[in-house]
Amino acid sequence: MNRLRRRTVFIMLAVIGLLCAIPAAAIDAYVTVVYRKVDIAFINRSDSELDGVLGEVNTDRNYYLIENYTMKKIRRLVIEEEYEFAVKADLVVIDNNLDNMEAVELYATISAALENQKEQERILFEQKQLELARFEAEKNRQKVVLEKSYSVAQTPEGETVYVKSKEEKFSAIWWKIAFGMFDGTYILDAGHGYNSFRYGVSVDFNYEYNLDKVLLGLDITGQGIFLPFTGDDGTILCDFEFIPKMGLPKLNKYLQFRAGVAGIMSIDSGDESQLQGNVFSPTVGIGLSRINLGRAAFSASADYLFGHFAYSGLNFAMNSAMNLALPIAEMEKFKVAFNIGAKDTLFVRSSGVENRAGLVLAIGVENVIK
Repeated sequence: MNRLRRRTVFIMLAVIGLLCAIPAAAIDAYVTVVYRKVDIAFINRSDSELDGVLGEVNTDRNYYLIENYTMKKIRRLVIEEEYEFAVKADLVVIDNNLDNMEAVELYATISAALENQKEQERILFEQKQLELARFEAEKNRQKVVLEKSYSVAQTPEGETVYVKSKEEKFSAIWWKIAFGMFDGTYILDAGHGYNSFRYGVSVDFNYEYNLDKVLLGLDITGQGIFLPFTGDDGTILCDFEFIPKMGLPKLNKYLQFRAGVAGIMSIDSGDESQLQGNVFSPTVGIGLSRINLGRAAFSASADYLFGHFAYSGLNFAMNSAMNLALPIAEMEKFKVAFNIGAKDTLFVRSSGVENRAGLVLAIGVENVIK
């Protein structure tokens, strides 16, 4: 009898346990489905989907489980610094349960973190824009340098290619010979109230040898003024210069230092002339050689004749010249240029200033080195 009673009690307890387990299992299955929907909303980063999920169950007695699960996922987003969706998801939780003080406090924290993150992103963006602007400016500067230094070609695809350096040299030697077929010189002797305009011819020879670090060269010039149009005083004027020169291309490829000798002669056939007589002098000066002005080349020089100390009544003397060479024909190794030049010889004498200024038109031939 006791055995039967114990068996009956056991069966009743088993039935009761089974009846209790069925609702618990049903609840677990139901919550798991909702969890899955919450997961999908977070994966899609959709606050509207999340609001739909929570809105369907926010009156359910098991809503606290889903709400806690959602808050855990929001805190995970905060740890991963994904503040933008975290604040939206937290706001959905608050909308569905205004009594959730944890969500309210978390919202304030996330909002502050999001603002700080946006500020950092703004600063980084501005820094990137500044770096990009610097990069573009440097790229444009390099492009200008390249276009000045290299010849440009276009590929069939329209891309720009820098094919060779404009400074590329086929020879380290450059020379030029120019014949001045017209050398019109105006002479003014202010101390004696005399002026004269005369015709003459001239010849110039220029030579340069480039050793990369040092440039060595020589300028030789000669001029004869023999046909007076006005103010004939019976003199023929001649001059010459023999000027070695040196440059430092790495420092400045145009600037040159000059030192040599010069002679300025006045062949007098009578006693009428009051012009300065013969002057032979060492010289020292500077020059600018072949400055590119488009296809033209500009050169200039100024030389101090310090030998004037040896001549009575001559206080100062100097020569200066400039030239613009305009190419008119170019072959593989030679080119021909039309030269427009100006020359000037200045004497400061005790009796006054004497100046000899000339305009020179010449044809020059030079070798092509690049």
